[in-house]
Order: sequence, then C-alpha cells, then structure tokens
Amino acid sequence: MKKIYVPTTPEEERYIFTEGINYFSTGEGSIWGAGDDYTLKILERIQVKGKWLNLASGDGRYNSILLSKADFVTASDIDEGALSKLWHGTPEKFRHKLKTVKLNITEEFPFDDMSFDGIFCTGTLHLFPNNVLGNIVSEIGRVLKPKGRVIIDFATEIKRTSPEGKVITFGKEPLYNFDEAKALLRSLFRNYSVEMHDSEVVEEFQAANPPYKLSCRFIVMIADKN
Repeated sequence: MKKIYVPTTPEEERYIFTEGINYFSTGEGSIWGAGDDYTLKILERIQVKGKWLNLASGDGRYNSILLSKADFVTASDIDEGALSKLWHGTPEKFRHKLKTVKLNITEEFPFDDMSFDGIFCTGTLHLFPNNVLGNIVSEIGRVLKPKGRVIIDFATEIKRTSPEGKVITFGKEPLYNFDEAKALLRSLFRNYSVEMHDSEVVEEFQAANPPYKLSCRFIVMIADKN
C-alpha cells in the first residue's frame, strides 16, 4: 500500500470525524496511544477467531492485537491516511492477513451479508445520535455471521479540554450520560447476548487535532449474536 500523506478533511456536520492531519508526521505509534488498559485486558482474555472487521480503525490502535489472534482482519475507516499508516505500521508477519477498506460508517457497509465472525469498534460510536447509531448497529448485524461476536467501547460523560483549558466538542455529538448509554446499547443489541463492563479513563492525546485531555466513563461491551 502506498503512503498517503494528504489529510482527510473533517466534515463533522455530516458525521465525518477525521483529524485532518498527515499521519506520517505523527511518529510510529498510534496517535491514540497503545490502548486502554481495560480494553487490552478484555482482548487478551476473550476468544478472537475467524474473519474480523475493525470498524473505524483509525491508524490502528488495536489492529495488530486483532491480527495476532484472528485469521484475517479487514481494517476500515473513512480516513485513507490513517489506514495507510495502519498498514505501514503492521508487522510484516501479519500483512498477509490484513485488508484495508475506505468506509463511511454512516452508510451501507461495502460487504456481503454474514461476512464476518467478529466486529471490533472503539473510540467512535459515542459520536453519533440515536438514529444514526441505530443504522450503524443494523449494518453491523447484517454483515455479522450468526453467533458472531461484537466488541465495542462507548464513552460517556465526556470532558475534553485543550492545553489552554478550552472545552472541546465535535460537531453535534450527543454527549451521552452513563445510564442512558447502557440502556441504549441494550436496546440496540437486544438480539444479542450482552456482557457489559464499565470503567473510567483519563488520557492525553498530544497528536490529535487539536490536542486535548480526555476524561470519561466508558462501557466495554461484548455481544454475541443470537
């Protein structure tokens, strides 16, 4: 895959949330760090096998972990620059079982019905209002095989502050509270066997555009399709 240096412009009013940066100017690792400790522990203990879709993968914060466990991973994102960095940052021993696909998460996914054994999505779904989120979950269900597994996180009670102390929000993000998010996820994934875990996080993202400190309560959900 060629290196893509040109930034993808964010269009937050259309739910296109990108950083608008050249990812190859941000160093070797993901701009989002090595991964949340709680999510990493869950990934370590649960079974990940078959073909997986890393939905809204960004520049690959968790992608190599998925590749180390799954038979094949399709990493998808609307930002081709992020996908390019993901591919070039993937160890060569895993590249034969990696595919990257440009995808707008708010539109129909470019995959056949029942294409994947599992779907992984972090750091994204909380940005969308109920109606858009419902469409995304419907597409997740369409491309997931029966008895397939979904692993997502969902941030709530978000506070982002710039180094100068300015509050940062993205477009018309709903800013869910913890209890309503749990109820919403249970409703959207009502045809799944759902396991939820909750935690809190404080992280700083210096390479984000703009840089910010994040604090939130978040839900990690493991859902098996009935």
